[in-house]
Amino acid sequence: MAKQLKLFCMTGVITAYNKQRGFGLISQLLVAESIYFDIADCKAKGLYVGSSVEFDTQITKRGIVAKNIMAIAKYKPRVKTCL
Repeated sequence: MAKQLKLFCMTGVITAYNKQRGFGLISQLLVAESIYFDIADCKAKGLYVGSSVEFDTQITKRGIVAKNIMAIAKYKPRVKTCL
């Protein structure tokens, strides 16, 4: 079994997902290559293309893959109006 090297936590957006095959790609700002992920590594339910995610990366014999994928909650500021 090949040794896997764990890198650090990153953020990105799901740009492709194949439901039948159970994998997809995550893109990051200012990074040219997309990162592969397997649906088994998603900790969140209901992710879709366009979802913002946070994930760890690992270097495997197939390259860099995303692990421990979690959704990032979108921030909706509340505006208090004064009358």
